[in-house]
Amino acid sequence: MNKNLIVILFFTSVFAQIGDLIWEENFNDLDNWIKITGNGSWGWGNGELEYYKEENVSISPIPGDPNNNALHITAKSESGPDITDQWGNPLFYTSGKVISKSNVSIKYGVVEARVRVPNLDVGGWPAVWLLGTSNYSWPRNGELDMMEMGSSQSFRNLHDNHNGGNGLNNSNVNQVVGANAIFYSDAALTADNPSGAASISWDPNDENCRPYYNYENPLNDRFVIYRMYWDSESIRFTIIDNEIEYDLYVEPLSINTESDEFQNPFYLIANLAIGGLFTDANYLGSNGLPISMPMPANMYIDYIKVFEWNNQGHVHLGPPDTQGESLGLFTDNTPTNSSLIPEIDSHIYVWENTLTDGSIPSFEGENGISWTTTGAGWFGAGIMSIQPANLSNFSDGFLKFRIKIPQNISFQIGIIDAWGNQSYVDFPASQTTYGLVRDGNWGQASIPINDIRGELIDLRMLSYEFVILEVNGVSCEFALDDIYWDGGISEILIGDVNNDGFLNVVDVVSIVSIILDNDDYNSSADYNSDGVVNVIDIIAIVDMIIR
Repeated sequence: MNKNLIVILFFTSVFAQIGDLIWEENFNDLDNWIKITGNGSWGWGNGELEYYKEENVSISPIPGDPNNNALHITAKSESGPDITDQWGNPLFYTSGKVISKSNVSIKYGVVEARVRVPNLDVGGWPAVWLLGTSNYSWPRNGELDMMEMGSSQSFRNLHDNHNGGNGLNNSNVNQVVGANAIFYSDAALTADNPSGAASISWDPNDENCRPYYNYENPLNDRFVIYRMYWDSESIRFTIIDNEIEYDLYVEPLSINTESDEFQNPFYLIANLAIGGLFTDANYLGSNGLPISMPMPANMYIDYIKVFEWNNQGHVHLGPPDTQGESLGLFTDNTPTNSSLIPEIDSHIYVWENTLTDGSIPSFEGENGISWTTTGAGWFGAGIMSIQPANLSNFSDGFLKFRIKIPQNISFQIGIIDAWGNQSYVDFPASQTTYGLVRDGNWGQASIPINDIRGELIDLRMLSYEFVILEVNGVSCEFALDDIYWDGGISEILIGDVNNDGFLNVVDVVSIVSIILDNDDYNSSADYNSDGVVNVIDIIAIVDMIIR
């Protein structure tokens, strides 16, 4: 069979499985994006040499296509008193990075991006990628790199017998693009890899990784389409160049219990890094090549689209959905509207082995938390939700808990958000605070959220909904129980007359009954908020149900 025909048939069969467009970003504004600044920790963990600035990110017309806007990231050669790494050492490059965290998250589907990168020479490292929304630290949250360029010569040489490569070890960074998926694996945990990051692009035997090579028409200064086909069972990365689609791996990544990070939502990232481990301009433990990427360098992203794939695909806009009037973190008997179930929705963590199991019985129910200090000079522990929790409707509510702790122990109770912000309130020794009587027996505290949230906590994106911290190093045994948030305000779904959380025919019947019986005014039934329940509200609700 003709090789071109095989490509066409394969291409057609792939498209037959792509479903409806779910979401698209055409970059007419940056409403879905957060601009990142700084150089992070250890150059974002990669030894990168750029400092991200907000002004290096903009919406601009595409050169040669003035009626079409794009995300525009500019890398510059510049320095200044504020352009430094975490230790204050000067940096000599700036660039741009945006993320969709808390604004747009994706779970499954075909993710497609149309991208144009500059001449990268040595040092340029553009990428369109995703990170898991979970509160786990990297790599346990998972990473999906749809496209990245600027790879080292050794990486390009290893794989250049395939996918357009000529086997001559003479490619440059503008001619090669790859993709990657990273997850945590016990098998990958070694002295040289203490994070346990398993990378599918780590392929020293050249068996599966297939970066794409184009010597005649390099991939810079023109638009190329990149795709990721993602469902609950597998992930496949491709590039579409001159209307022909090429796989970037021999086989798609099969998702199993080891890589189940990829069965959760992810948010989008786009950036143009300079230098670092991925490139030949790597200065972490080696003598990297000097940066030679011409600057200013301009990267454009025309669009990002998400389609259904194998009848799967979901895009969530905005932060997580709010919780109800109460949220249980660790309680057996206290009724709550919803709860985080340990080891399913949340984890109870002890920090740095500062506590070990204690023997104090629970206050209520069968389950309790009891710890004994280990002599570390401090202790810390908390309850972390696996996914960020939106508790913004509790701004006037309370964090309640019961504790049995010696009265001579001062401690703090706090919360942490998904951005790393922390805030605490103090419980001094031998003082009644927030209703907690310090007599060494079980007692209950009720902390107003307005007190514990401080100035920076983002209640829409919480990671640790409860933290206990002690920094004086006093030895003790203590116990916690009956921990929950209370006093939240439930969102009213207009038209949901029977309060079941859905708009359906039952609500229509209920509104008809209200009208016929001349019942008292019902705000839930007043869909158009005109102060009257009438046939106009019925029409509006029926229209919403049909949609």
